[in-house]
Amino acid sequence: MATLRITGGRLKGMSIRVLPGDVARYTSSKVRQALFNMIGSVDGLSVLDLFAGSGSFSIEALSRGAASATLVEANGKMADLIGKNLAGTGLNKYCQVLHMDVRYAVPLLYGRKCMYDVIFMDPPYEMGYVTRTMTLLDKHPLGNSDTITIAEYSRREGDCLSLFGEFEDTRTRKYGDTMISLFRGPTTPLFKERP
Repeated sequence: MATLRITGGRLKGMSIRVLPGDVARYTSSKVRQALFNMIGSVDGLSVLDLFAGSGSFSIEALSRGAASATLVEANGKMADLIGKNLAGTGLNKYCQVLHMDVRYAVPLLYGRKCMYDVIFMDPPYEMGYVTRTMTLLDKHPLGNSDTITIAEYSRREGDCLSLFGEFEDTRTRKYGDTMISLFRGPTTPLFKERP
């Protein structure tokens, strides 16, 4: 079975298992390292990992000091793998894994009044998931004005975030075919404060 390495924090260098590449596309260690350099400290933060895959983003965040993570993954094999990776790292007590489609998980979490400091999405490329997920988060906000939202997508989807207007802080980086956009703060209705 293939593996990915954790790039920082107390579990740095530890490997987690991944399924073969025909089942999923994984964020490389190089891109994850760059992503956490963009985010900065995650100490004490809560993380929402949409389209969680192997769980590598959440495991990396927890290794670097995040307080908790909710991982959403619709694929049963991937959800099982997340459970094994969390157990293998000893991080399962800090996590909630939802084996369900993001379309159902976001309204469920909203109904439970869950709020997150970091929202990460890494959906399958070129299928419109980033735009649909952002629209879903607009309708069912799970963050506030300080929440950092990160989208990983194909460079061929480069304009997928344009309909969401301006954010107070936006950064985008390209790594081969992979684009990473990190943004914070609402100047559109995207992260409405809850009453």
